Amino acid sequence: MHGSVTLDISGLGIIMYSPVHTAHIAQDEDYFTANYWREPDVQRHIQQGTIVGFGTGSPGRFTLDFFEGYPTEVRVEEAEFKYRLGLVVTGGKICIRDLYDLMRWSDACPEGQTLNLEDGIYHVTLCSDSPTSGILGDDQRIEVYLQPLAEFPVLATMGIPSLV
Repeated sequence: MHGSVTLDISGLGIIMYSPVHTAHIAQDEDYFTANYWREPDVQRHIQQGTIVGFGTGSPGRFTLDFFEGYPTEVRVEEAEFKYRLGLVVTGGKICIRDLYDLMRWSDACPEGQTLNLEDGIYHVTLCSDSPTSGILGDDQRIEVYLQPLAEFPVLATMGIPSLV
């Protein structure tokens, strides 16, 4: 396992990115409304693997457990929620944050919300199940599988990525 990141989100999603891919966003800028609200804007980022977001269906507390490779076929089949994305890692690090952080941007990635990874292209597989309480975001775990690839994966070109 590469590690775990626990975060409390007030938004309805999570973003992952390498800091170099957000260097163009000004401090306190509302990047969300101007550049990440409409489907074509989200798809532009998703298809480039730069600011990779996915819907969680709820605010709350989420723990992301990072693994190398792909999940087993059985795990994918059994997972209540699943989704695949692409991620470009540059600079050996990614940040994991609340989607709503894009509404008032700060380039400072909070302590404990980073993960060191080799530079490259990754096929990301997300797997999750409803928490035992049945309430999305109630200490919900999300497995994040990272498979290195030689080239960017073919992804769905319509819609806004959502785990639920």
